[in-house]
Amino acid sequence: MTPPRVGTPPSGKKLTKSFSAPHHVGTPPGSPPIVEDICHSEVPTPVCSRRIPVSSVRLATPQRLASASPTSEDAAHDGAIFRGPALRRSASGGLTPKRKSSPPTEDIDQPGETCPVGTAFIVLQEMLALKYGVQLDEHDFTCKAKARCDPTERLSPLRFVAALNAEPPLKVKDFSTERLIQLRLSVTPVTTFAELQGFVRRWPGTACALAAASLGGSSGRSAQLVAPYREAYGCAGGIVAKTRAKSYGEVGPLFTLSEDSFHGAVILEPVIEYVLRYQSETAVMLELQVPPVSEEFLSVSAACDAEAKLASRFCGAMADLSSGTGDPENGATASALLAKELMCRHPKAAEVQTSACRALGGLLPLCRRRLPAQHSSAAVEAVIAAMRRHHARSEVQEAACSTVAAATVSCPDLQAVAATNGAIEEVVSAMRRFPESAQLQSMACGALAGLSANHPMNQSAVAGCRGIEVMLAAMDKFREHSGLQTMACGAFGNLSANNANNQAAIAAAGGLQRVVTAMQTHCRNPGVVTSAMGALWCLVKRQPENIALAEKLGAAELAAAIVQQHPGDRALRSMASGALQCLVPGLGEALAASSAASSTPSSARTSQAGQTGVPR
Repeated sequence: MTPPRVGTPPSGKKLTKSFSAPHHVGTPPGSPPIVEDICHSEVPTPVCSRRIPVSSVRLATPQRLASASPTSEDAAHDGAIFRGPALRRSASGGLTPKRKSSPPTEDIDQPGETCPVGTAFIVLQEMLALKYGVQLDEHDFTCKAKARCDPTERLSPLRFVAALNAEPPLKVKDFSTERLIQLRLSVTPVTTFAELQGFVRRWPGTACALAAASLGGSSGRSAQLVAPYREAYGCAGGIVAKTRAKSYGEVGPLFTLSEDSFHGAVILEPVIEYVLRYQSETAVMLELQVPPVSEEFLSVSAACDAEAKLASRFCGAMADLSSGTGDPENGATASALLAKELMCRHPKAAEVQTSACRALGGLLPLCRRRLPAQHSSAAVEAVIAAMRRHHARSEVQEAACSTVAAATVSCPDLQAVAATNGAIEEVVSAMRRFPESAQLQSMACGALAGLSANHPMNQSAVAGCRGIEVMLAAMDKFREHSGLQTMACGAFGNLSANNANNQAAIAAAGGLQRVVTAMQTHCRNPGVVTSAMGALWCLVKRQPENIALAEKLGAAELAAAIVQQHPGDRALRSMASGALQCLVPGLGEALAASSAASSTPSSARTSQAGQTGVPR
């Protein structure tokens, strides 16, 4: 008589396949098969279609979860799905399953070092309790986590979590050791301390991140993993983190994390994919129902979405206000700080990032005198971080390029901050990803122009990232787009100003021909021809090869004709006189003398011409 099945929950369901225990080679006929205990290995997916009678199975530890290994024939038949454990020969000559080796021991260099695996367990345990009300068995998690990665990988949050997410899926026993939980870790990289503060405020009191911090100083060499869970009491800007001491394996002292000791973090959100339970009476594996997400966790997510929508509308309003003709310097400073704060609070909301970038593009030039340097740098860093995180969203890339162009022009400090944070690489990469967007290409050319204006290091960096080639491709694709032609010519002028290497590189790539073509196509557009004249001047200054090429292209005659079409434009005459002085000595001086009697240009035209670098 088949014994009754016990312990099967109402919601449980059998897997479609059961499995049989192997008969080992060399054992006497009729001896009972051995089923391997899974205390040190994960439960395999059953693949055989045969079922083992309970009376013929000898379990090593019936009170714990166990798994059966397929026979050699079954393993050969289903090798594509399951590979059984390796066999080793016993002292009696038979073959017995080989257990997975124990995790390697770790050397403790200093008593103050933290245990990365124990710290990661703190985060998973608290997030699982908040989201599902589930607790894990710490010993089982520790053994399996240490077996997945070596000690050097555990010092990097990203590499450590990547090892936990690697195949095969991570399966850990729950606290009662009766169920097996298959986990997947949803990861959000955090690069700035302000972003980490935003996530800690979202789940106060719950360890939600795995952060690398310098416990003994500011050197990245001594970075250890900690679990931030709340803001510090009475310490503005500090975050308190939990630790697990490596020396004795218990909960360590709390650590106050600051911006100076922060070296990066990842936000961990565990996702339960399957819940399994082994039924020893019938030797089958049951798939149980995944526990539902708690109402508290869902309410936090809903509140964050609502706050993100509010922040998007507010940043959009600030972007509209920043385009006014007044000079509200105090309001601009406060608005810029708020926009930067909202970007850090909602790093994953593309709408917030877009609106905040638009706002900062108009606000930063207005409040440059009053906004402290550290806040201006933080705003630029947030813009570049938005480009990295939302690299597939063209609207974010376009708004960020516009902000970089407006914030960095004539500001060497912000030019250096932007370049250090990878702005040049991100702009060039955006131009390659979205070649069909004329507006994005235009804003990107403006960003490269602002980054390279009178900045020799950035001039070389743009050329090294092959920014010249992508701008030439944009000029060829959108020849009738006056805004793009203006920005591209301005970028070529700033790149080649007092830089012989870039003068030769742009001319060799066909940049001089594109500038002359822009002058011919948009000869009646003062903005385009002014920018093109400035680029022509920078390209031929003290460069005999480029002068000869420009004469061959008829640049001097074309420039003189355009000046005659715009007799009252002083900015255009200034750029044209500089170019003609290089091409036709004496003609430029005469043109400059005649421009002294011309009318005064508008302030907008003067500002636009001033964006093009003038060779010294």
